[in-house]
Amino acid sequence: MPNSKNKLHREISSDFLMRLPIFQGMSESEVIRFIPSVQGYYASFDKGEFIGREGEMISGIGVLLTGMASVFKENAAGERHRMAVLNPGDIFGEVAVYTGEHWTASVMAEEPSSVLILPRPQLLHLNESSGASAVFQINMVKLISRKALKLNQKLEILSMRSLRRKLIRLFQIEWKAQKQNPLILPMNREELAEYLQVTRPALSRELMNMKRERLIDFSRNKIYISDQLAEME
Repeated sequence: MPNSKNKLHREISSDFLMRLPIFQGMSESEVIRFIPSVQGYYASFDKGEFIGREGEMISGIGVLLTGMASVFKENAAGERHRMAVLNPGDIFGEVAVYTGEHWTASVMAEEPSSVLILPRPQLLHLNESSGASAVFQINMVKLISRKALKLNQKLEILSMRSLRRKLIRLFQIEWKAQKQNPLILPMNREELAEYLQVTRPALSRELMNMKRERLIDFSRNKIYISDQLAEME
């Protein structure tokens, strides 16, 4: 079970909270007032502990403050398919909060993590057209829209017939978004293989083939893309 701790509350500064995307545009005093106004609370989770389990009642939207967590679905055979990796600042549970009462996927701490929970009943009754509540709701729309965009991009990538085409499209999307070369992949090799739904050996072979053909170069999660790859259709 999660541990709600006053110590954790004291360790999370208002300056840190103001930098989180969900509170962007709020003043320090607005953030300080908003969290208790919706009965928000802090919880800590150990590595391997469930933050939320698919099918169970959801308590509210979660904001990951420290650590790392994964979002996954589990089939009848007990096999897990990881859908996303959460880093500090990421939100989760928003779909279930606004569309139903149960977790649509499981969330597990991959390392010791702390979370801010914003309870569902209070969020569903936000009705202010100005002030912190309005800013919060605008930020929620933006964050949900970004997630929808990323999902559409993933579907586009997975629709490509070959692993080579999947990698090319992924690198092009990240290059355009980051506007830098080398681009930084937001996942390691194992996570990239899961994302592309291929085995890690198959991924490594294709990356080496692309490197030999001078389409890319790489060092850990840094990918240098060639002009040729950037212009491919």
